[in-house]
Amino acid sequence: MRVLITDGNERAALAVTRALGREQVEVIVGAESQRSLAGSSRYCWQSFVYPSPYQEPERFVARLLEMIRNHAVDAIFPISDIAMHIIGPERVQFERYTRIPCPPSEVFQEISDKYRLMQQAVLEGVGIPETIFVPDGNLDRFIDAITVFPVVVKPGCSLVKDGRQWKKTSVCYAESREELLRLYHDMAYLRSPSLIQQRVIGEGQGLFVLMQEGTPLGMFAHRRLRERPPSGGVSVLRESIALPKTMVEATLKLLQRVKWHGVAMVEFKVDKDNQRPLLMEINGRFWGSLQLAVDAGVNFPLLLLKMATGKAEIIPENGYRIGVKSRWLLGDLDQLVMRFKKRDRALSLPRGAPTRFQSLISFCRFFERDLFYEVEDFDDPGPSRFEVLRYVKLA
Repeated sequence: MRVLITDGNERAALAVTRALGREQVEVIVGAESQRSLAGSSRYCWQSFVYPSPYQEPERFVARLLEMIRNHAVDAIFPISDIAMHIIGPERVQFERYTRIPCPPSEVFQEISDKYRLMQQAVLEGVGIPETIFVPDGNLDRFIDAITVFPVVVKPGCSLVKDGRQWKKTSVCYAESREELLRLYHDMAYLRSPSLIQQRVIGEGQGLFVLMQEGTPLGMFAHRRLRERPPSGGVSVLRESIALPKTMVEATLKLLQRVKWHGVAMVEFKVDKDNQRPLLMEINGRFWGSLQLAVDAGVNFPLLLLKMATGKAEIIPENGYRIGVKSRWLLGDLDQLVMRFKKRDRALSLPRGAPTRFQSLISFCRFFERDLFYEVEDFDDPGPSRFEVLRYVKLA
């Protein structure tokens, strides 16, 4: 079998490359640069360069199609949001030559749109943070109702189209009424639908799922132990947990309704005060902490390939090891550096956050039972070398 993946510099791409390569699948890795994280793996069969999907989406598609035709690719796995947004509408072109085990473009866009997702969650009885829906950037109707700060401001979409190009948006914190008004004045993309949410203090948890046209084939749950930045962001240390019933029910309500097809990560935050899980977002593609699931015994990339080729397998409920940890070492180092270089207020840390000394002691626990490193691997040292060199150059 031969699989082409995009976004070779994403950690999810490295996890896919290793998970498939170790099962004798030939993996072709595409990236915007000649060298890439996943392309540095010994399990990368071939790598290639493509134009920026943000700046030149048409040429990006053309390059992918060229590689697929020339190398008889059995399936393509878009790794990032931008790849999903661009490849999805071109599905008919791709399916002439290969398989795309992903949902239809309109379904992906609906689930990825936080504004629409949160509205649907309310209809389905799924818990969400206290939310004000702002349809057009006009705060006049809502500003007097916002009395508790800080608040989290979320654009409806993480990517927006500007002419023929794509641009990223950002989630922001507002510490005061004036700061909130300034955000909506300065950020043009907040004139599209957006959300203002009360900040939820608690542990981040999530479900990884694989579904075939709405039928669940397998689920995996994890919790975030540390994130970069420390106030909340990308997980740098995470642990497998048993499937939480409430989250499973919420996930099925949201994804079965649209007959989801492929993989997704459904992210929640468990409110510290009442232990209620609240929906944060759904990532309708492979996720950054994918390696944790593989280390714990669920090879999602291989299972997705099997589904794509008509050999779908069902993962038994809780059919993985609990308590397995996965650590992104350089990401963890980054969050520690942030912790020491910036004040708590600048990092938007909640009350009760670990002190700097506690953060240092926790960081120095390099060896624990069932702890795996996401990038560092004695069997496949190339990606670690590549990441360290890139980190030093950017530092």
